[in-house]
Amino acid sequence: MTKTIVSLRKLTEEQENRIKELAPDYTLVSSVEEAENIEDIKIVYGWKSDEGNRLIHNENNQIKWIQVASAGVDYLDQGLLDEQDILLTNSSGIHANGIAESIFGMLLSYTRGMDISLRAQLRSEWISVSTLLELSGKTMMIVGTGEIGKQTGKIAQAFGMKTIGINRSGGEVEYMDEQHTQDDLSEVIGKADIVINILPMTDETENMFNQALFSKMKDQSIFINVGRGGTVDTEALMEALDNNLAYAGLDVFHEEPLPSDHPLWNREDVLITPHIAGRLEDYSASLFPIFEKNLEAYVNGEELPLNLVDYSKGY
Repeated sequence: MTKTIVSLRKLTEEQENRIKELAPDYTLVSSVEEAENIEDIKIVYGWKSDEGNRLIHNENNQIKWIQVASAGVDYLDQGLLDEQDILLTNSSGIHANGIAESIFGMLLSYTRGMDISLRAQLRSEWISVSTLLELSGKTMMIVGTGEIGKQTGKIAQAFGMKTIGINRSGGEVEYMDEQHTQDDLSEVIGKADIVINILPMTDETENMFNQALFSKMKDQSIFINVGRGGTVDTEALMEALDNNLAYAGLDVFHEEPLPSDHPLWNREDVLITPHIAGRLEDYSASLFPIFEKNLEAYVNGEELPLNLVDYSKGY
């Protein structure tokens, strides 16, 4: 029986050759339609929702492993994949630099008055802001201390900030001055001048940032969301901005694209970026080494060593 790898991402010639070298018994195609039979497809590299969903919902599929290009996997039917014993690996780890830089871009836009200057520039107005904020000496709480969280903590400490990490276990994490569990979040969130949300979307994290949690944040504090839109109650966030929060930087939303009539667009205390924090200079070059190492293990009958998703956790 023919065994097929479907790449739903564009590959360089060098990458194609490497796949053929590692998996000489497999046929490499660039679409589901190119496969001789659905049953032949064993591995899928990348994901296109229409094509991918048709494939996994086909009762004749014999897929064994899917490698996606995103860190978050909430858009996939994980229950179905689990039921079909399909392994799923994500791209966790490759976005750390890009997202951390986006976080600090959002922060500095506000703390150094660049957002005000940009709006004034568009009106050809010279507006001098009398008081600006400094990150040095501030406390940053990082909710989600994976690779992105650690890189964010590293940069925060370089700015002279105190860092507080939040994760499921409360275990010690590099670049965090303090560490607490997610269960402790509501008790310790009031310590932070800046709260960074990097959480994935799971049943456990859905609307975690709600009215009760926002109300415990410091007056004039800052909230940044580069995790998932579904982890934040947007109405509660807007209410908090009217009360105790000074500013929010948002890269992700419940509905994307954000509807043009959404009230967030009209708020000067909100910076909106269109889910681009994780964009990289060369995404393909960053992602392929994960697939390459996993493919080498897979064809040798070994456990996939990188980024295997735990369906019981949702990430």
